Amino acid sequence: MIAIRTEKLRFTLEEMRITLYLTEHLTDPFVSRTLARHILIRAGCFIDIVRSLRKPFNVAGHDTREFHKTKEAYAETFGEILQKSRDRLGAHVQDLDFGKRIELWNDIEIGKVGFFVEEARQLYDSLSAFNLYGYIPYANPTEITDASLLAHLQSYQRTLDRRTGIELGTDSLAATRNNTSAAVNLTPVHARAAQLALIRRWIALERDLLQALGSHPRIARIVRARVATDIVSFCDCLVTRLLQSGAPQEMDGLDKLVEDSGQSASAINDFVAAANFGSELQPIRDVRNYVGAHIEASDTSTITSLIADLDAYDLERGLKFYERMLAAFLKTCCSAPFLRTYIADGARVYGVTMAGAQAISYSGNSPASLVPIGHQAIDDESAYHQNLLRWIAGDDSQKGDARQFFLAAFVGSTVVETIEEADQFSHGYSQLHHEFRHAHQFLVTTLTGGVSDPEFISVLELIQVCAGLTPYQLVEALVRYARDSHNLPPLRIFLICRVLGEIASAPHASARTFLETQSQHGNWQIELEAMLARFKTYVREEGIFRINNKGTARTDYDETVRSLIAELQEPERSMALLAFASAFCNQRIGSCAKPFMIHYADLQRQIELRWSSLLAGDDEKIAALKKLIAAHDYVGICVLIALSLNTPNEQVLREALLDGCCNGTITLAPHDEASRNLVSCFLLKNDYLRAFEATSSLASKNPEQIDLQIHAVEILMQIPGEGTDVSQKITSIRQAYKLSDTDKKRLFDLERVLAIRNV
Repeated sequence: MIAIRTEKLRFTLEEMRITLYLTEHLTDPFVSRTLARHILIRAGCFIDIVRSLRKPFNVAGHDTREFHKTKEAYAETFGEILQKSRDRLGAHVQDLDFGKRIELWNDIEIGKVGFFVEEARQLYDSLSAFNLYGYIPYANPTEITDASLLAHLQSYQRTLDRRTGIELGTDSLAATRNNTSAAVNLTPVHARAAQLALIRRWIALERDLLQALGSHPRIARIVRARVATDIVSFCDCLVTRLLQSGAPQEMDGLDKLVEDSGQSASAINDFVAAANFGSELQPIRDVRNYVGAHIEASDTSTITSLIADLDAYDLERGLKFYERMLAAFLKTCCSAPFLRTYIADGARVYGVTMAGAQAISYSGNSPASLVPIGHQAIDDESAYHQNLLRWIAGDDSQKGDARQFFLAAFVGSTVVETIEEADQFSHGYSQLHHEFRHAHQFLVTTLTGGVSDPEFISVLELIQVCAGLTPYQLVEALVRYARDSHNLPPLRIFLICRVLGEIASAPHASARTFLETQSQHGNWQIELEAMLARFKTYVREEGIFRINNKGTARTDYDETVRSLIAELQEPERSMALLAFASAFCNQRIGSCAKPFMIHYADLQRQIELRWSSLLAGDDEKIAALKKLIAAHDYVGICVLIALSLNTPNEQVLREALLDGCCNGTITLAPHDEASRNLVSCFLLKNDYLRAFEATSSLASKNPEQIDLQIHAVEILMQIPGEGTDVSQKITSIRQAYKLSDTDKKRLFDLERVLAIRNV
C-alpha cells in the first residue's frame, strides 16, 4: 500500500521537475504559464497523496509528527499562494472576476512554482528516514540533461521568437500578453465565450508542443494529460452539465447563456443531440479525472496502470471530438452577432503600434516585446524578392508581413512614371494622375521574366489583397504584363480577366481595351469572364458615384448592359445575364450594388423567363427555379438546368453551365445550400477531389449534420487510393454520431463496395 503511494509521489515530483525545466527554456510568458499549470496540478496531487500516507504510517508504527507538520505547512502555503490558480485555471476553467483572473494568472511565475517543486523534493526526501519498502531515492529525470530535448526546445523557442506584429485577443487572458489588442469581456455570455477562446489557444499551443517535443515519451505524457484536461474544460464551458445543485463545478455553459441572451444556441444543441456526446466525452473525462487533473491518492491503482491508461487513450479521437465542439462554438458565434468577434481571436492586426504595459514576466527577466516587422527599404530589389518569396511560400504570419511590406511599397516606393487618364463627365472632364511606382514595375518585370502557374496565381492573390490603396496601378501592371507577353496560355488570360473584375476601376483605358479585346477571344469562358469583369467594374464605380450623388446617374445601366451583350446569341446571352446577376453576391461589390436593386430584380425576372423555357413545362422544376432565384443561388440554377439537358446537342450548354460554376464565373451565394450545389457541379464534372474538399469544409462547419459527414466519405470513396482513409472515417462517424437506419445502411454499403475492391 505505502509503496504504491510513494511511487505516485515520485511520479508527480518528476513530472513537476520536468515541466519546470520546460518552462525554464521557453521564455514566452504565456507559453510558460500554460505549461506551468501542470506543476500546479501535480503539486495538488502531491499534497493529496502525501496526506494519505499519515494513517498507514501511524498504523506501521512510524513517528509522523515532524512529517505531518512539514506536509501541512507545504499544503497550507500552496493553498494560500497557488491553489486558486490551480483550481480555476488548471484543473478547471471557472468563473472569476476579470481582474482576479489576470492576477491569478500572473501569480504563476517561476519563483513560486520552483519553490513548490523544490519543497516537494525535500518532503519526498524526508521519507527516506522511515526506511520504507520500495522507497526509491529521488534522482533528477534524465530529460533535464538530454541534449536532444534541449535542441528541440531551442528550435521551438526560435519559432516563437520569429513571431512579429500585433494580434487580436478575445480570450479572457489577452490582456496578459505582449502586443495583443485585448477585448474586455464582462457580461456572463461574453466571459464564457472568452473562456472558450482561451482554452482553444491552450489546446492549439499544446498540439504544437506535441508536434515539437512528442518524440520524448514523458514530455508527450505531460502534454497529453493537459490536452485531455483542457478538452473537458472546453466541453464544460460549452455545454451546461447536469449536476447536483450547489456542486463546486456547477456553472452555465455557453448554450444556456446564449439562450438567456435571446439568441439561438441551436448549433450547440443540435450537435449534442446528433452526436454520441456522452460516450465520446466520458473516456476523456476519465483520463482527466484519474491522471490529468488528479492522481488517485489511494492504492486502488498503481502509477504504472495510470500511465498505461494515459498511453492507451486515443488522443486523436479526442481531438476530433474537440474539433467538432469547436465548430459548434464557432457556428454559434457566427449566428449570434454579439459573439462574432470571438471568431477573429488570434487574427493579425496591421497598421497599429502597441502601447501600454509589458506582459508580466514568468521567469523574472524582462521579456523582449514582439515588434512588427522592421521597415525594409521599399525600393530595394532584394527586399522585393525576399518578400515575394515570403508571400508565395511562407506561413500565414510571413504572408501577412509580406503583404504589409508590399502595401507600403505600392504607396511609397519611387515613382517611375505618371499615367494620365481623362475622366469624362456630361459637362466636361477631369484629368487624373496615377503614380506608377518601382514596386508596380517590379511586378511587371517579375511576371514577364517567367513564373510558374502556381507562382503566377500567388502573385494575382497578392495583387488582390493589396488592391485597396493602388488599384489603378496594380491593374496597369497586370495589363502591361498581358500586353508585353506573347501567346499567353488561356488560363492566365482568364485569371487576369477575373482579377480585373475584382479590382479594376474606371476610367482606365488600357484595362478597358484589354477586356474588350478578350470579349472577342474565341474562347467562351474567357469571353464571359471579360464581359463579367467589365460589368463588375461598372457596378462598382457607377454605384459609388450614385451613392455619393444622392442617386444621380452618370451612365445608364440598361444601355451599359445592352452594350456588353449586344453581339451575343442565345444561350450565351442568358448565361451572361446569369453571371451578371450572381455578381451581386460578390463581396467586393457590397454596398455599391444598392443603387441597382431595381435592375437586379429585373435580371432575376429575365433569368426566370429565359431558363423556364428549357424546363419543358415541368412545374416542379420551374417551382425549384423560382426558389433558387429567391435564394440568390445561381450555382443551384446551373445545376438544375444542367440536369435537365440530356440530348447530345444540349451537352455544350450543359458543360458551359457547369464550367461557369466550377471556375467561379458564377459567383457562389454565401449560404450552405449554394455550397452544396457547387459540390454537385464538381461531381457532375467528375472532379471528386474538389467535391470532397468542398464537402469536408461544409461538414467541418456543420458538425451536427450527419448527412454531410457521410456524404464526404461517399465522395472520398470515388478517389483512387483512399480506401484506408474511407475505413477510418466510417469508424469515426460510427463512434461520433447517433445513426439512423438509413445512415447505417449508407455506411454498410460503402464498406461492402470497399470489401469488393480489396478482393
